Amino acid sequence: MLPSDDFVSSEPAVQGPGVVPGKEVALPIRPQRRGPKTPAGRSRVGTNAITHGLSSPRLVVPGESLTDWESHRRCIVDVLVPVGPVELALAERVASAIWRQRRVAAYEDAVLAERQGLAMASARLLPHPLDLDKIIRFEAHLNRQLYQALHELEARQAERRGQSAPLLRVDVHHQMETPEAVDGSSV
Repeated sequence: MLPSDDFVSSEPAVQGPGVVPGKEVALPIRPQRRGPKTPAGRSRVGTNAITHGLSSPRLVVPGESLTDWESHRRCIVDVLVPVGPVELALAERVASAIWRQRRVAAYEDAVLAERQGLAMASARLLPHPLDLDKIIRFEAHLNRQLYQALHELEARQAERRGQSAPLLRVDVHHQMETPEAVDGSSV
């Protein structure tokens, strides 16, 4: 028996009783997926899965302006004053994280706007728990990306200027009280 074009012959896929060693088993070939072949067609269906754009690999999703993105990117890069391709990449990563954070805020606003018709005040003020979880996760993820890129960029710029770059950076929004300040005595 010769294998046809629709099947591939291989060693037995299953081992055990009832399987004859050396006997070929015909395995069906997966049918090829159909889809757009032209760049225009691929571009058109490339946004099919985008619902809110929070996890989209695209920098600009439907509803956003490419010119606004370019203006935003240029402004951030100009402020950070990168020198060289690595610093430029880090500055663009900062711009991307800030752009995506704006998208999260817009999503949160849209989720809250959808709930304004609900009877309970608490339901109108807070997003649905699933939406709230999504917002918190993406906000935290983007904040980590933003600060990681900013810290790396600052370290590279300090090193370039001949300054020592901190091994560890801690952002503190308020001062902690020392024991001397609490009881007025020194230790």
